[in-house]
Amino acid sequence: MLKDIYQKVLKLAGHKSSKFYLAVISFAESSFFPIPPDIMIIPMVIAKKNDYLRIFFIATLFSVLGGLLGYF
Repeated sequence: MLKDIYQKVLKLAGHKSSKFYLAVISFAESSFFPIPPDIMIIPMVIAKKNDYLRIFFIATLFSVLGGLLGYF
């Protein structure tokens, strides 16, 4: 089951809306999702080298927001 989720996350990294999916996965991972967003960040940064700061910012921001949701 986790292998299927892992493959889906890698597929989402190549999607045109990958930043949105990264935000959702980062948010969910810090609350309840067992797959870290790192498996999506690495292929996104390799594919979009000029956009790496935005990718890291999105992952960090939504991870913190998900953590806050889990805390409260």
